[in-house]
Amino acid sequence: MKNNRDFYTGLPRKEIDWFPRIDKIKCKPEECGFLCVKYCPFGVFSKEGVDGKSKVSVSQPYECNVGDESCKFQCPFGAISFPSREELKEMLRIVRAKYQK
Repeated sequence: MKNNRDFYTGLPRKEIDWFPRIDKIKCKPEECGFLCVKYCPFGVFSKEGVDGKSKVSVSQPYECNVGDESCKFQCPFGAISFPSREELKEMLRIVRAKYQK
């Protein structure tokens, strides 16, 4: 059974821009064996082929658990980053204010 990921603490998930970003220069999926794609149980990452080379993309960003950075630590090249905790707090403050009216 798939979890309902449309909301985070009652707020629309698609209005919270918390998800991983991939540094394409640091990312070496052929060397790590696509660890992030294999690690993420929510399908946030996917493998894509470009000009005969495979790369990683964040194909389902809003499936990511808000506040969870565990995939970041799976990347041996440090290619995965997230917004800071301060940025996340600000995102949540703005979305909460929008729906408290």
